[in-house]
Amino acid sequence: MRRMKRSLICVIMVLLLSLGAGCGKQNTASEDFQRANCRNTNVNSIMKTESGYYYGKKNSELELHYYDSKNGKNMYLCNKPECRHDGNEFCAATSDKYTVMEMALYGDDIYINAIEQTEKTYQFKLLRASGDGSSLSEVVTYFETDAKDRLPGYYFDEVTEMVIHRGRAFLAYSLVNVHNKDIGVCGTAIYDLQTGELTYLWEKDMDLTEVDENFCGCGDYMFFIRAKGSRKHLYRYSYKEGSLEKMELERGFRGQYALYDENTCFYIKDNGDLYLYKHDTGENINVDCEKWTGMWQEVQVAGRSERINVHTPVIDSVLSDGEYVYTAEFMSFDNFFYPYMECTCEIGGETVDVAVDYVEVIVLNREGELVNEVKVSPKEVLGKIDDFTLHFTNNTVYLQTSVMVYECPKEDFVEGKVNFKEAYPVDIERENREAKVQ
Repeated sequence: MRRMKRSLICVIMVLLLSLGAGCGKQNTASEDFQRANCRNTNVNSIMKTESGYYYGKKNSELELHYYDSKNGKNMYLCNKPECRHDGNEFCAATSDKYTVMEMALYGDDIYINAIEQTEKTYQFKLLRASGDGSSLSEVVTYFETDAKDRLPGYYFDEVTEMVIHRGRAFLAYSLVNVHNKDIGVCGTAIYDLQTGELTYLWEKDMDLTEVDENFCGCGDYMFFIRAKGSRKHLYRYSYKEGSLEKMELERGFRGQYALYDENTCFYIKDNGDLYLYKHDTGENINVDCEKWTGMWQEVQVAGRSERINVHTPVIDSVLSDGEYVYTAEFMSFDNFFYPYMECTCEIGGETVDVAVDYVEVIVLNREGELVNEVKVSPKEVLGKIDDFTLHFTNNTVYLQTSVMVYECPKEDFVEGKVNFKEAYPVDIERENREAKVQ
């Protein structure tokens, strides 16, 4: 009988230990980073679910929203009854405690890169908001500083990135003294969402001589830029080996790049030239842009129609979703863009005033060959000229303004059928939180 009791106790202890071994770890699916789902200084990436969209503020206090596509309802991401969503400590959607730098949907949850500032410290934290609105929690404090010479600090214009790829969050951080920008700290933390392990790409507490920026996950690698002033180099971190490797790009690389796959990289040089890099052969190939460079319009001159090149802009940015490569004329993907320019052209002795109120998105294949030139006019979509940015996902292209997000099937967009329709409204900029809860 005693032996049976001892055996039963042993079995119970083993079960308890096995259950306890999983405590503190997050059961997170390993997903790939959507590298053309553009996030920039103004907006987060598109966070789409089967039934709706998440969205929230950036460079501001924490405020999370959910839009239910089925019933057209916009709500705070908090399911607590009677909650006023006013930043109180029990609310799962709002908080005055944190300043949000970036957020992204990963698995069933929203991960948030944030800073908590106290009287003496800056604490850089990774937060997690449950997709059902039931909780908001701190996952890890990945960097903290209480050095007095760094206070008051400034971080909005500095490197504060979050990219999650295949179960690991790469969190680049920096803090600069407001009164002396020579005083500061930076680094890059790597947090494993499944094991809870926290490591660092370089030293934990470095000065601002060199900074990491423009992270992009692809395959078994995390790519990023190592910048020292105007000199920029492209590196990749191996998930399998934990090693770092520098890509041998042409001199004059300005830090803008797009990954078609692990082996194929498109990048921009200082003069705006587009290059293609093949890692297996080490080739750097200048992409032939003559077929599409320039913005051509039909203008009326002395009673006749004539097609002229009204503007030849420099290429500023490039994206790839693994199927196509996207760049744009008269637009950058790095922020909101207002598409309007007036120019004067001389044609056969005649002076012609031309207004440009659209952009041209250039779609290329993996070899840098032209697929199509797609004209995007916010005036045709919105009925007016307005600031906007673009996101490219597996099946959809999104056009985002400060108050509305529009969607177009990617297949249609690539064919030049720009038929954007309303996807969901964004109400975070219209009024402050105090006004909303009155």
